[in-house]
Parts: sequence; C-alpha cells; structure tokens
Amino acid sequence: MYNVHALEKGLARNHDLRPGFGRKALSDLNDALVIYLQHDYPANEFAYQQGVSVIQRYSETMEAIGQGTEMLHELVDPCFLSSSDSYRAAGTTVIKRSDKLANYLKDFYSLAQGRSSVREFSGEGVESDKVRRALQNATKTPSVCNRQGWSVYWIEDKELAAEILGHQRGFGYKQMPEILLIITVSNNVFLSPVERNEAFVDGGLFAMSVMYGLEHEGLAAVPLNAMMYARDQRAVRNLADIADAEMIIMFIAIGSFPESSHVPISDRRPASEFIKQRGKPKVYQNNA
Repeated sequence: MYNVHALEKGLARNHDLRPGFGRKALSDLNDALVIYLQHDYPANEFAYQQGVSVIQRYSETMEAIGQGTEMLHELVDPCFLSSSDSYRAAGTTVIKRSDKLANYLKDFYSLAQGRSSVREFSGEGVESDKVRRALQNATKTPSVCNRQGWSVYWIEDKELAAEILGHQRGFGYKQMPEILLIITVSNNVFLSPVERNEAFVDGGLFAMSVMYGLEHEGLAAVPLNAMMYARDQRAVRNLADIADAEMIIMFIAIGSFPESSHVPISDRRPASEFIKQRGKPKVYQNNA
C-alpha cells in the first residue's frame, strides 16, 4: 500500500507529471506482487487488487503521454499489465471546487467520506477565520484526563514554510500552502513514563478534528507526517521555536481549492476486513 500510494500521488500531479517517475515504487510493488502470487494467496485481497490496479493506471497514463512505457516493461511482470475492468480501484479522481462550496451543509458522514487530501492549491488567499473556527471546534477533541496538551504553530510566511517543509521531505510541490500548521503535544502534561505514547494519541485525535473542521469550512488541506531524521527535527524546532518537551505530531498544509484537481483515489479497506469480534455476539430481540 505504501508503494501504491506513492504511485497514486505521482499520477495526481496536474501540471508537472514526470514521464517515467516512480521507478523504485514500481519495482518494489512488482516484487511484492510476484511473491504474493508465488505463495498462491487470494487474488481478491484488498492490497493485491490495489497493486495491480495502480500498475494498470500507470501504464495507461504513460501510454497516453507516449513516454515511460519502456521502463514499465523492464520493471513489471507482463501478467500485471493486462488491463482488466476488475482492477479499477486505484488511481486518481477529480475534485471540483464547486462541489466543496456547500460543505457546511453536509451531514458528518457525507463530509467525512468526501474528504480527500489536496496538495495542489490555487494560490488564492485563505480566510484565517475559517482556520480559526476549525481549530476552535477541535478543542472538543478528547484528551487523556482532559489535559489538552496540544499547541498549534501557525505559519503564513511562505519562505519559512518552504524551509520547514524542506526538512519534512514529503510535500513535493513548489506552490506553498497559504497556511502551514504544526501540531504538537507537550510531554509536560503527562505524569510518568507509562504515558510515554499519549502525546501521539491525543495529538492524532486533535489533528483529525482539525482536518474535518477544515473540510467543513471548504478549505483544501493535506496532513503531512512528522517522522523526520533527528537533524531535520532539530532544524524544524529551531525554525518554528518549538520546545524540546513538545512532540511534533503532524504538519497540515492549507490552501484554497483550484477549480479542479486530480487527487489519489486512496481507496479504503471495507470495515468487514478489520473488525475482529471476540467472545459471543449479543443477540438483540425485537419486542415490538
């Protein structure tokens, strides 16, 4: 799935798609799929379907621009290149700005299911009040013993944002976000080493609340992980003046939607695959 998503992100580039991109992701994905088949695992498994599907979308895209197909045939087993309607789950989809204008009227499930991470922004300004409302709403996020250890570092200086995201190493676009948020949680609010992982739990919950709030406000956003090398983390701390006690949980890049944007489909496993019931199920009787 890591390699599937890497290829989807590359396919979603609207303006500067690089012919033959993703050589390592293609090679690693092909190797995993070949080994999977050698073990005679089921072909209807979610990740396998995603892998074959994204290879076929990659092939179609390279054929459309007339480049990159030689590398594809060099790296990928021919059995994965035969196009099939049964492998259509992965790839890209188009998000339209007009579809986001009434987000504030949607019920929660519709809002949540319609959210996609967007990395390519229009360059138009963002109303800061919308972001502040999303942050205010996120204060209702549960935290252990209601300790609310989060802080949000707000950056509108695009040169500073570019320097910070250069250390994050995962944004990948020249057009900087209008607002970059850094979500942190302070270890100073915790009592003992038993709570050593709680910052990431509380911070992750808080960040997701912020993401839903931004979607409600009709803003484009993408969460960016903070899994950095030590030297990069030190640099980010220095650039944003973040104390050592604060765990850097996540970056959130925010901008305005372009008129239309290609984004990864980022298909999801059905709930039936990850629900693992234990014990005897309760039987409910209808007394009506």
